[in-house]
Amino acid sequence: MTATARAAAISPAASLRGDDGWQRAFFRFAAASDGRTRLARQFVQYPFHITRPMHLDPNWPELATLVLQSTSGGLFRDDRVAIELSVGEGAAAQVTTQSATKVHSMEAGGTAEQLVSVAVEAGGYAELINDALILFPHSRLDTATRLTVAPGAAAVVTEAALWHVPAEARNESAPAFAKFSQLLEITDDHGLPIVRERQLSGQETPAGLSHWEHYGVQASVYALAPGGAMVPLVSALRQALEGHCDVWGGVTTLPGDAGVVTRLLATDGAAMRAVVGALWRASRTALVGRVDGLSWRK
Repeated sequence: MTATARAAAISPAASLRGDDGWQRAFFRFAAASDGRTRLARQFVQYPFHITRPMHLDPNWPELATLVLQSTSGGLFRDDRVAIELSVGEGAAAQVTTQSATKVHSMEAGGTAEQLVSVAVEAGGYAELINDALILFPHSRLDTATRLTVAPGAAAVVTEAALWHVPAEARNESAPAFAKFSQLLEITDDHGLPIVRERQLSGQETPAGLSHWEHYGVQASVYALAPGGAMVPLVSALRQALEGHCDVWGGVTTLPGDAGVVTRLLATDGAAMRAVVGALWRASRTALVGRVDGLSWRK
């Protein structure tokens, strides 16, 4: 690779990071005196951009919705992005991404990193609805998702990823990303661990790519409600899975009745998106009794 091509493969944000070495987006939501949730604090660095919080849902006018955007065109070599969502007591906030995120090829080496943190105080409710990560050939991505939900609070968090072959490489018919590391940490409001797991796949890893070859899309939906009723939550999510014969899924209660996780496999991105949408809507209704009143189209 030439020096010019090597320089082009490095993230344009490499010189724009904060003092801690990360490109950050931080949001703190709080309940206002009129009952609506407001954005109390924010801090956004390149490549992030946000809309103003909106109160769009007629079935839940207190809910604040914020769309998180990126101006960079995806994740590049040496990117280190961190998204932190904090929801205060009695507040209700939904943060969603504008679209899927490309994880670009990294033939020259290097890795991109993405950290997602969600913390919800007692009586609060949070949704973080992430569109899929698109893993290009030779891409490398380390992700960490850290969730903390206090008793009496609730949260719904979605994650998804799929592998992609660009038009110029259509002769390839198998996943070709180099590394995809997924770390999940769920703790209680005292910092004690409830769940800690890591999934690893990619051409450069011992796990390889075998479980991606038949199912090109994978997703997880976390519905957290420490101390809540798990049986009706599990029932609602299993019912939401019914009728989606092109998606395979399983619903499992988390340790300590902290919540429920649904793991999903599919061969088609559109089918997966429909199921993830059905699951987060079912989670919201089961957790807080609110029916989604919007028709989303991205």
